[in-house]
Amino acid sequence: MHRFQARAVALTAFRIGLPMLILVACAMLLARQIPMDVLVTLPQQLADISALQWVTAAFLTIGSFFAVAQYDVQAHRTLDTGVSEERARITGAVGIAIGQTVGFGLVSGALARWRMLPEMNVAQALKLSTFVSLTFVVAWACITGLVSAILPAPAWTTALSVGAILLLPACACLLFWCPTFSIGRHAIPLPSLRVAGSILVWALVDMVLAAAALWVLLPSGTMAFTVLLPLFMVALGCGLMSNTPGGVGPFELVLVSALPAGAGTEAGVLTAILAFRIVYYAGPACVAMLAMLRPLPAVATTSSPTFQWEALPRSEAQALRQNGGMLAPVTSDTNAPVWPTQQTQTLFTDIKGPAEAGVLIWLRRAAQARGRVPVIYKSNQRLAQAARHSGWAVLRIADDAIVDLPHYQLDSPLRRRLRRKLRAARKAGVTVLSNAPLPRQAAAEVDARWQAHCGHARGGSMGRYCPYYVSEQWVMSAYSGEKLVGFVTFHRGAYDWCLDIIRYAPDAPDGTMHALVHQALLDAQSKGCTRVSLASVTACADPASAVWRWAAQVALRHAGGTGLRQFKSAFAPRWVPRYAAAPTWFGLALGLADIARTIRAPNPLPARPPETNANAAHQEDENYELASRSAA
Repeated sequence: MHRFQARAVALTAFRIGLPMLILVACAMLLARQIPMDVLVTLPQQLADISALQWVTAAFLTIGSFFAVAQYDVQAHRTLDTGVSEERARITGAVGIAIGQTVGFGLVSGALARWRMLPEMNVAQALKLSTFVSLTFVVAWACITGLVSAILPAPAWTTALSVGAILLLPACACLLFWCPTFSIGRHAIPLPSLRVAGSILVWALVDMVLAAAALWVLLPSGTMAFTVLLPLFMVALGCGLMSNTPGGVGPFELVLVSALPAGAGTEAGVLTAILAFRIVYYAGPACVAMLAMLRPLPAVATTSSPTFQWEALPRSEAQALRQNGGMLAPVTSDTNAPVWPTQQTQTLFTDIKGPAEAGVLIWLRRAAQARGRVPVIYKSNQRLAQAARHSGWAVLRIADDAIVDLPHYQLDSPLRRRLRRKLRAARKAGVTVLSNAPLPRQAAAEVDARWQAHCGHARGGSMGRYCPYYVSEQWVMSAYSGEKLVGFVTFHRGAYDWCLDIIRYAPDAPDGTMHALVHQALLDAQSKGCTRVSLASVTACADPASAVWRWAAQVALRHAGGTGLRQFKSAFAPRWVPRYAAAPTWFGLALGLADIARTIRAPNPLPARPPETNANAAHQEDENYELASRSAA
């Protein structure tokens, strides 16, 4: 215990002492380059700075801090704190003004944010401060490297430029493929690509305006702004890394060392830096300390209206219960099934009512509030047309197999193949049970064998067997003798049922799955349901285009091939087109790619059902249910 305490004390002393040592070392190096008579003239040169220079620098500082405040806006979006943009900007400006002036910005900035937001605890404030600090450092490295490569900069910045060129695509890939960063049991959400792009833009604006504030304070003709900007960025980064109060020491050393030998401009540069510290550091810090005397008032939390998943127009949307989805109120009587992925805020399936135009506006705002791309996934034709009329990019992605139960008759000529499959199942002695509890161990074994045969179960809009989730679904099970050989589950809604999970043993008799689905259709018919969805298959966006036909064939091959459509066609369904949409084609491509990534790399299933949504149901898009081993 004593050894642990001694190590903690030593570590704390090192963290505090190292910046002080850096400050002393920089002061000694500066003393060798700057004669003492130069320091004596600093007060007079400070007085010679005109009022116009002071005012211009102040306005540039205000603009820089407006950009600085956007870091917290992006952090709150990523961490989904629910804090409004206005409150985030105020606390961000206060936190950064305090942190950059007193040093130890991670802790001091967190304390300032905690003080300003009563609804936030210390741990949340520290997480927020950490997010802002780390993302700014990465943004600084990328922007400084690129600016140093474009503008005149010292030769020793070449390594930084090369690193930035490599870092940008690496970071983009990391943010796309790894939405969270795990340290032990702690998972830290990483920013979306949209948030990361915003951080880069605001960091560039921040540093350009800050450099301009220093430049207007320099004596006329000292150096061009294009020369100062890369030097300023490098000096700023060195100050941040040193963790000294305000970056004092390394900041001055970098700028003074870059001056030509014998130029005689050291006094002017040091005076400008001193004035810059008054305008950019001391002034905002004083304002921030006054703001901290009166924190922002706490925001009262309002309870959201309660909506029932079963009331949605398509029961397929119940998929979101297992996948981190939610029901979000659009209006007082309209709610939307929303599926947030790392890059998107996705409206999954449809909404009730004809308010499509209002939903598009709402979805844009909801996505912007969380730093994601608004995407509509598997919508009906009406919503797709409204999106197209609003200038969105719209793409047909699937065909939904809908069985109209009032017209479902087994003796239809279109169901000849289904009758053959049902006779084969009866001949093999397959017994079908309706809505009977699944034996957990046997069901888990069937699921494991199915995954060994077809590949791992995918997530997102795809199904994964979990007893907590299937227990509230309509479950059909098939037995060969006493052995469970397969089961299917269905979502049940106020307007339809939807096929969810299909699992079968590799040695299940022929016709087993047809018998299960057929009996479920009869059960739904007896319950008064008029429509059952057998889920969707991949569709060609434009059959007239050779490129789209090729893309559809590739997608269909990876989604189980033509066997999937043949299986559903045995029930003679009505094929209904489903669409995806986003404001731009790039956003649509990014959104569909992210949805595909989420399906292929889902989060682990919870060990226990959520307290507020135990036994929740889950969607299984049939695109992969009957897939071969290679397709899965």
